[in-house]
Amino acid sequence: MNYSIAELKEHNKKARAKNKEFFYIGHYLAEDGSYILKVGTTNNLQRRRTDHNRAYKDTPNYPMTPGSSFEYDWFIPLSKYNTIRTEDKTKAHFRNCGFGEYLDNDRFVFTEKPAEVEITIRKTYNIALV
Repeated sequence: MNYSIAELKEHNKKARAKNKEFFYIGHYLAEDGSYILKVGTTNNLQRRRTDHNRAYKDTPNYPMTPGSSFEYDWFIPLSKYNTIRTEDKTKAHFRNCGFGEYLDNDRFVFTEKPAEVEITIRKTYNIALV
């Protein structure tokens, strides 16, 4: 989903008021046409997206297509402990079931975009990838 800066600021403000952080799923397109799925945590969605845009433009493995940007597909506010625990469980689940090729920095490479991912945090969320 393409979240605007104003929407991200609003989510950050609400999470900060409740002392929450975010677990997120996002993606970018690599120069070779690969779909790169990113799993992570942050306390500031807008800043983290800027960090990814800067870092993945010059990464040696699967650099970002010029003119494109990192986009969030889904995020949820959780406690700091639960964001880290959910990130670790999700990465382990994706790696164990052969969901894409794992790269450093919690990225998964796909030759074609998957239709959806499944995340379990007490309940199961089916997240359609945009």
